Amino acid sequence: MKSSYNGFIWLLVISLLLGSCHTEKLFKGKNPYENYADALKNTGLEEYKIIQQWMSNGQVNAAGNLKTQNLPHSEMVYFDPAMAEAVFWLYEVEEGSKVSINVNAIGDSSTVYFLDVFRNSISGYSSHVYSKDQQTIAYTAQENENHLLRIQPELLGGGMVEVSINVSGSIAFPISNMDARQISSFWGDARGGSRRHEGVDIFAKRGTPVRAVVPGRVNRSSQNRLGGKVVWLNGGSYNYYYAHLDSQLVSIGQSVKVGDTLGLVGNTGNAITTAPHLHFGIYRKGRGAKNPLPFLQLSKKTEEIIVSDTVLLKNYGVFSAQAGNLRASPALNAKIIGTYSENTYFDIMGKSGAWFRIRLPDQTIGFAHETILSIVEKDSPEIEIKAVDLVFQDWMKSWPIPTDYFIGKGNVLGYFKDMAYVQLKTGPKIWMPVK
Repeated sequence: MKSSYNGFIWLLVISLLLGSCHTEKLFKGKNPYENYADALKNTGLEEYKIIQQWMSNGQVNAAGNLKTQNLPHSEMVYFDPAMAEAVFWLYEVEEGSKVSINVNAIGDSSTVYFLDVFRNSISGYSSHVYSKDQQTIAYTAQENENHLLRIQPELLGGGMVEVSINVSGSIAFPISNMDARQISSFWGDARGGSRRHEGVDIFAKRGTPVRAVVPGRVNRSSQNRLGGKVVWLNGGSYNYYYAHLDSQLVSIGQSVKVGDTLGLVGNTGNAITTAPHLHFGIYRKGRGAKNPLPFLQLSKKTEEIIVSDTVLLKNYGVFSAQAGNLRASPALNAKIIGTYSENTYFDIMGKSGAWFRIRLPDQTIGFAHETILSIVEKDSPEIEIKAVDLVFQDWMKSWPIPTDYFIGKGNVLGYFKDMAYVQLKTGPKIWMPVK
């Protein structure tokens, strides 16, 4: 039988071999995460617990009770190399918004991190939007939907990382030296009767140039009753509509680049009684008008990550409130996953602003506000373990372990339900029933 030491050496060698090559070049037709998982299976060492744990932790159903959180989002996360962890983020995207994800390793940057984004489907989060074995990815949302981000380091990899998820527009703004803050009338605003505004209005001086927001071809330069002088730009899956122009400066069939002038701001058509402005609309082929705001939105600032907080993430903590709420996302209005009594034990996984991502002994993961937690080491109650006591390696009480090795004094780190988590004076940590 192989010794555990030899098994560890084998795993270390395999991890080094897998980590030293680019998986996309080894396998065809699969994404980097799937390639790496296949390579692990092909080693013939699937019976080792850490490999099984890596596979299990990466399943999308491991996201558990997490709910959508607002973007942008930034978080400091610690991946314990011995735990084969994966961490998940759930967020909502709007069609046309550009999502940028960055993983910045603090300290050792040699670990390969797998970044996978999934979209919601009838069967759950199973359809890939994006997959990469690099530290940065960016993509444009094609639908209004929820996306699930999974980040998992390679086997035996890990460390402290900064994770940021940003959202911004995916096209140029249609008027130079202006941005989404200058939009005055938005999608859905009333336009008399049952008609609703299918675009956005941007007020500017008459004669201000309007520009191509994407590269494409002009498929219409004409005049109608509502829009007055208009230009339609074909940009692939979308047509972009410029209305109320004072004049058109392009002709049908003309190819343009981003920033090329298409016409000048005016108030022709049914805008004759209003100040000069551009009505800008976006139409997806076969699906009609779309809200332009996500396509044009400004990037918001993420909450600053305090690097000194890294010392907290390898630590544990307990609830300090008599009844502390664990929430599904880092916000006070987020769904409450559960309420826990004072001195309930947890491990710290990450920190975002004043919120900690924590994992309870039963593997429940959620967010708790720093005001209801105690994460600074303090004097713990002392306890003496005797030969008659039952002790367990984990909270689940899967199998009692011989007490002979653990007789002596220890300190109670915290509690979970009917169990106490104890660290012996000699170092080991065990669970035992509360007396």
